[in-house]
Amino acid sequence: MIGVDRLAAPPAVRPFLLLPGMAYRAAVGLRNALYDSGRLGVQRLPCLVISIGNLTVGGTGKSPLASCIAALLRDSGYRVGVVSRGYRRRAARDPLLVSDGRALLADAQSAGDEPYLIARDNPAVPVAVGADRVGAARLLIGAVSPEVIVLDDAFQHRRLARDLDLLLVDGRDPWGNGRMLPRGPLREPLASIARADACILTRSDGRSPLSLASALERFNPDAALFHCRMEPRAFVRPEGESIGPAALKGFSAYAFSGIARPERFEDDLRSLGVRLAGARRFADHHPFRRRDLEQVAGEARRLGADVLVTTEKDLVRIVETPDGSPPLYALAIRVAFPRDRDLQPWLLDRLAALRLDRRR
Repeated sequence: MIGVDRLAAPPAVRPFLLLPGMAYRAAVGLRNALYDSGRLGVQRLPCLVISIGNLTVGGTGKSPLASCIAALLRDSGYRVGVVSRGYRRRAARDPLLVSDGRALLADAQSAGDEPYLIARDNPAVPVAVGADRVGAARLLIGAVSPEVIVLDDAFQHRRLARDLDLLLVDGRDPWGNGRMLPRGPLREPLASIARADACILTRSDGRSPLSLASALERFNPDAALFHCRMEPRAFVRPEGESIGPAALKGFSAYAFSGIARPERFEDDLRSLGVRLAGARRFADHHPFRRRDLEQVAGEARRLGADVLVTTEKDLVRIVETPDGSPPLYALAIRVAFPRDRDLQPWLLDRLAALRLDRRR
């Protein structure tokens, strides 16, 4: 059954969104039809391109998976780079080289939090950002000549041709209320699943929801299907110190975050035995100001919290914590695939076949 997503419009305003919703659906349908027919052209790069994206707004783990795949390909001997939009980054007009694979060349404010994390966690993988992802990709190619580019959050970015489309789906709530924006969380109709080479269920228990199985059977029965977990890896301090995920068990924490799905972050903390004294939720990609952090710290002290806990993505947007605040930690997560159905063999086989085709 399709659950009601927290990003869906409140019932009271849904009637007023009917016409905007119809207009949005028509615009998306026209755009896709123009690309499908070839009337809107695509830019083909001289390297292989893997796109990672989803059909819904909100977090499904795209950037952690992009980071995971970049590391996998690098370890497998590919010269790989990552291209991302760099959402809400400072001076966002021109493409920017975040890393050249040897050194970080930009901070989180200039790069955007997610691309910065990908570059920081994969120091040998070059990363570029730009709202014009064709321009960002060409900047990356000119700088480092990658064999493969991984596009983060690009399922809808059809102007840049890709060789593989990996579609992420929330294993617990695939389509929210099943409606398109602005009445629901879908960016595109479910029929767009037909473009995917593989579907990857995130936060999955190994079973496919009936709504996903039905959509795949109807629109893309040949798509490969994988399951993965987003599991806690460690708690990290602002200065880089790392402790195990069980280290804060029994501690009282005040959680705060500026992400699309804060309830998942809070659930992860509870699953690790952390007691939540309170929580504050900011807008996704919120630029934390000193006043925000002073209010968070004050509320944490009032509630008797031992520690402050945020997400790793939020931590890179925090310049400093106020004096007298509880110790600050960030929960870091990683992508994990089951051993008997890992993504790696399928992905490497597909890339080898694609590279062979390019040489012919």
